[in-house]
Amino acid sequence: MKKIFLLLTLFAGCLTGRAQEAPESPDWFDVSWVHHVATGGSDESKGLLQFMMFPAGTVEANEALFSEFKTLMEEIMQVKINQTLPANLQEMEDNIRQAREQLKDHPELLAQIDEAFKQFEGQKQDALKEYTDDRKSYSIDPAALLRRLQALAVNHKAYTGWWEAGKGLYSVIEAPRYANLNEDPMYSATKITMADGDRYKWGLIDENGRQILPFQYSSCNVHALFSNGFPEDDVMFLYKQDPDGSVHAGAIDYSGRVRIPFIYDDNRDEVYHHQEAVPFEKNGKVGWVSRRTGEVMEPFEYETCKAIAYGWLVSKGGKYGFVSRNSGKLVVPVKYKGLWDEGPEMLRFDGKVDIYDENGRLQGEKAVEE
Repeated sequence: MKKIFLLLTLFAGCLTGRAQEAPESPDWFDVSWVHHVATGGSDESKGLLQFMMFPAGTVEANEALFSEFKTLMEEIMQVKINQTLPANLQEMEDNIRQAREQLKDHPELLAQIDEAFKQFEGQKQDALKEYTDDRKSYSIDPAALLRRLQALAVNHKAYTGWWEAGKGLYSVIEAPRYANLNEDPMYSATKITMADGDRYKWGLIDENGRQILPFQYSSCNVHALFSNGFPEDDVMFLYKQDPDGSVHAGAIDYSGRVRIPFIYDDNRDEVYHHQEAVPFEKNGKVGWVSRRTGEVMEPFEYETCKAIAYGWLVSKGGKYGFVSRNSGKLVVPVKYKGLWDEGPEMLRFDGKVDIYDENGRLQGEKAVEE
């Protein structure tokens, strides 16, 4: 039980940097819990300050400061455990009692349940004895420590979030830009008032903290987990908020040059890996744009767009066709009832299927039952 609770002290992620894996990379610290207690917040997940970035070597050169950070984090997590431990233990006890009730007709299992409950009771008492510190203050002032950390942070900046963009770049949200749209009563020391429709403001910095892109993007999909962002590709698909509050989609390269202008209503989130043609939406219609040049490859005239094998199934006026992933052009005419298979085979109205290859070349037909 003791080991379990000691692990809880690590869950705040005191050090999220990658110094050990890549010494040349900066160190990132999750300071959300310290900021949480420094401002009197009631929900650490809504902390206005989430991460700080430090140049490589800064942590080692300021060992005493970061040792204090570690000590403060341990004290904060101790308080958190003190606050939640009784309720968690009670929930565990209730679950064991419920399991025993459900197994009351199975005497061969009751002995095991009773033994487990006996062990739990012993661990529960040990845990309650060990975690009884009800401290209301900390040995290190959280606000003062934050100020000292911020003085060391790259360019004296702090960030509310970050993604590693690849190529030695990081997309970040510079504090104090927050997601909250209205005054937040959860904070006693910090009041948040933003205009309706305001969003996170993402920018791009390099590993030395130099700004590559200004903080003006409301979305920055650069992480591999996003279907329309690949760190090894040469562009990032973003959303930019205009002064009037409207948001438009586009793309930039890693030098900050606009590849696809921010004039589209949406990125259809159906971008294939390393493809040239990218589907966007404008005025409620779908078209395709070149990722390399930003030129329109297929006009904005389609009502629906669905990613399938080799490209996209598109519709217009209740009929369907096919746009090729290779060319970004309509290669199967919009005249079919729908798709017969997960490939460019199109269902005709007369009970026959026209069979196309991945480049839209007609290969033949076959009869089907509709």
